[in-house]
Amino acid sequence: MSALSVVGKSVRRVDDVEKVTGNTRYCPDLKLPGMLHARILRSQHPHARILRIDTSKAASLKGVRTVITGKDVPSEKVGMIRDRYVLARDVVRFAGDPVAAVAADTVEIAEEAMRLIRVDYEELPAVFDVEKAMEADPPAVVHPDLFKYSLQPMSAPTFMFEPDMPNVYIHRKVRRGDVQKGFREAAVVLEDRYTAPKIHHGALETTTIIVKPERDGGLTFWATTTRLFIDKSELARILHLPPSKIRIITPLMGGNFGSKNQSQIFMAQAAVLALKAGRPVKLVLSREEDLVDGGSREDMVVYIKDGVKKDGTLIAREMKLLINIGAYSSGNMISATIHALLQATGVYRIPNCNLDAYGIATNVPPAGSFLTFGAAQVYWAMEQHMDRLAERLDLDAAEIRRRNILKEGEENPTGRSAHSIGVRECLDKAADWIGWTVPQASERGPWRKGKGIAVGCKQTASGATSVVSVKVHEDATLEIRHTALEQGMGCHTILSQIAAEEFHTSMDRVRIVAADTGVTGFESGTMGQRTTTHTGNALILACRDAKRQLFDLASAKLGVPSEGLDTADGRVFVKGVPERAVKIAELFTPLGFLVKGGELVGRGVYFAPGGGSEDLQTGQSSGAALYGYYAAAAEVAVHEETGEIKLLRLAICAD
Repeated sequence: MSALSVVGKSVRRVDDVEKVTGNTRYCPDLKLPGMLHARILRSQHPHARILRIDTSKAASLKGVRTVITGKDVPSEKVGMIRDRYVLARDVVRFAGDPVAAVAADTVEIAEEAMRLIRVDYEELPAVFDVEKAMEADPPAVVHPDLFKYSLQPMSAPTFMFEPDMPNVYIHRKVRRGDVQKGFREAAVVLEDRYTAPKIHHGALETTTIIVKPERDGGLTFWATTTRLFIDKSELARILHLPPSKIRIITPLMGGNFGSKNQSQIFMAQAAVLALKAGRPVKLVLSREEDLVDGGSREDMVVYIKDGVKKDGTLIAREMKLLINIGAYSSGNMISATIHALLQATGVYRIPNCNLDAYGIATNVPPAGSFLTFGAAQVYWAMEQHMDRLAERLDLDAAEIRRRNILKEGEENPTGRSAHSIGVRECLDKAADWIGWTVPQASERGPWRKGKGIAVGCKQTASGATSVVSVKVHEDATLEIRHTALEQGMGCHTILSQIAAEEFHTSMDRVRIVAADTGVTGFESGTMGQRTTTHTGNALILACRDAKRQLFDLASAKLGVPSEGLDTADGRVFVKGVPERAVKIAELFTPLGFLVKGGELVGRGVYFAPGGGSEDLQTGQSSGAALYGYYAAAAEVAVHEETGEIKLLRLAICAD
């Protein structure tokens, strides 16, 4: 039974029929009896003091059930640095900051009521540019009390403030070797400035929250969120409710890419409306709201200074990452600052380096989690710089990368050891597939062809936890209960494959129960390319726990110690003697329960390796280097007169 029969095979997605027939129910599709519809009034000013809010006309409009402002919501704040009220109080800090909310019988009535709310403001100076914002005397200080704010408990050990830079949320750094000595010894020193703009996720489904008040004083949420248990804990704190009174359910998600990682603020807004109205409330962000307050990728300025030998070997590097967090830290941007810095250390051997990452507050909409979480901007800059070095030294662009890639067991600039590092193999394959060494044919006319190549890495979540349970039904169906989210990547299919493989059964004997804090186990969050490894390992442990119980039950019937048993196709059999078997159904009573124990449920908990201890002054760490590695090569044609670009060939290899 050692050969894999399901894992690694091409299988149908378990949700394909529902999706292609349009029967999948996403959060915006859901309706509850008596449900109200919510709309949010947002500031038009990037920075202003709230002088007065008049909601009287809105509240008296027929069909309006409740109107709330900042004074109606609890005073607890949200964010990794707790810097944002559920609705703005006293000050708005970006154009789009929520100042009031309405719940009404219809969306149209709620929108009309929103237009009847009057807000008087006193405009304040604003700052939008990160380089100006990080000055000692910036045009505006976004959070004058920044250094007094409390921190999420899990974030507290990671912070370094800069008192002389009042808009710097966090400064993290890496120090290794002697950079100035490295520059003095270098044959070539090259420095430049690179910029990467904001980008929005553009998921078809915008953020949607439905919240229902329960008779016991609790709340049930149906929400487009990826961190159900973290949100549950934070909502309990914000709303002054016991955690047991909050249940969060997330259906299949209509696109994410990180935008749904910051739904907590919208869940709290809808919850306050529902509690005040005493009825279910549905909040669906418009496309404009999703763009403004749904969390876009942070814009970034990257400074790089490299020193290299004549053969292209890197001997010194200075980098400064200026990350525009925006008005609040609620989009998980403190973690993104740390994450961006780690990307700069994952691929290349750099014996001497000074790396600095600054997360900076400005009066632009809060940034949010986005694919690669800070990595893309860093590699956009680093790989351009490697190309410029190759050009300066008259070296092949692929070869200069090969000479600097970390080898197995070497320490990266943070002191973490590189293991299972396949980036060189990825580079070689991508180069081969694109025909990197084949000379470019000379051409006539305005079209010119060229090839490019790059490498990169993606650090994944360390110290994360996944809890999975597997129930074995009397008909030998396996029920997987987990809290990883299906948001397009096929995790339900992958987990079904794993369970089917463990029990040597077919995938049609596996069913999924997912993403419901009232039923499924703890999950740190569906993000950072961690689901297959983390949730998958928890599932394997749960399957093996269930099989242990199953074999203990079958042992008496077959007269064989449990370690001598295996299972396949809904049967438990003696290893080496498959005809000596008992059907799983025979281990249950006719009513479908076990005589001993009631039901058969296996449980598995997977703890990902932690990040290890870290010296915040140097960034040196004892942790593992948890990275995925990549290479990409492309051939393009560019029209010299119009700038039109055609992608001719693209090769991507991932480890």
